[in-house]
Amino acid sequence: MKLVPLKKSDLSFLLKVRNHESTRKNLENDSKFTLEQCKAWYDSINPLWFIIYNSYGDKVGYFRTKGSDIGCDIHPKFRRKGYARKAFEIYLQNKKYATLWVFEDNFAKDFYTTLGFIESGKTKTIRGKNYLHMVYEN
Repeated sequence: MKLVPLKKSDLSFLLKVRNHESTRKNLENDSKFTLEQCKAWYDSINPLWFIIYNSYGDKVGYFRTKGSDIGCDIHPKFRRKGYARKAFEIYLQNKKYATLWVFEDNFAKDFYTTLGFIESGKTKTIRGKNYLHMVYEN
């Protein structure tokens, strides 16, 4: 498996994953985006995000970074196969510090704990649910 920097040509795949209802319900911003909006976002900030490829060369998801904040979204047909865990392990292998936000009722919260993330104590309320800040220190 490998993480490859996101290119503009990857944006339609990114939106297939990001706009899926099962992905959006666990994101702080649960809006659906058009390809035109996504291209404008990409052009305005040139994000340092990554496409996750499995060993067969399939795009299986993407890995988000913004400063120390990170996250990962996997295409629904590739979920529960270990791709998110491996993507986090690859990304975190040389990192001393990272943070993320997760809804308290998201099953991924326990997954993040197994990776070494702990709750920082910071929370916010999004759509009536607790959104927890977690920290990784190596």
